[in-house]
Amino acid sequence: MTRLRLAALAAALTLCLGACQAGQASFDPNGPCTTDGRAPGGYPDLEARLPPSLGGIEPAGASASAGADVAPTTVDSGRNCTEDALSTLSTHGVTELRFAGATWDQGGGDGTVSAFFTTPTGQPALEAAWMEEFYETGARASGKTENIEISRPTIGPAGEVYRLDTLNELSLQSLVVWPAEGGVRVVIVATRVAPDASRAEHDAALELAVEQSVTRTEP
Repeated sequence: MTRLRLAALAAALTLCLGACQAGQASFDPNGPCTTDGRAPGGYPDLEARLPPSLGGIEPAGASASAGADVAPTTVDSGRNCTEDALSTLSTHGVTELRFAGATWDQGGGDGTVSAFFTTPTGQPALEAAWMEEFYETGARASGKTENIEISRPTIGPAGEVYRLDTLNELSLQSLVVWPAEGGVRVVIVATRVAPDASRAEHDAALELAVEQSVTRTEP
């Protein structure tokens, strides 16, 4: 699957970065945009748009509202330039998509990602609707996703957002997209599907991550 990674936790934790999966040992963020790439510190200005920590983060199975502030497990940034990685974005004239993402791997199949997407000078200004289309198209094309649900709830300071919920094998994955100054924000929360799993805790974790992706970042 090249357009949307939705395969167990490893992919769920990078879902909101779309098709940015390749190893980037030689990634040059300032060179010609001919290949996809990502690396820690690739675009520091974009990484600065991410929350430095999230409150309410706990290991798998714990209450989403009980945790203390936790720094992300990983932070990196990069860009997509290939037609395969850009997918539906290329139909809107986008030839380079830049991004930064912070991942909180909570273990046991649970995880949270907060990401920021933008296009550089000379590209069409990125619209939230384009990212919605990108993810929904990929989710519906995947043979591993089921029970896809789309809604537009209002979540705290983010206002009205686009939300995509889906089941992928033993993972419940929820993705939220909304516009931000200079780009688009995306949050995903993935939790195990198990007899003791709580949908209420999953939803609370998602709302918390969305809210803090607004309140703990600077434009």
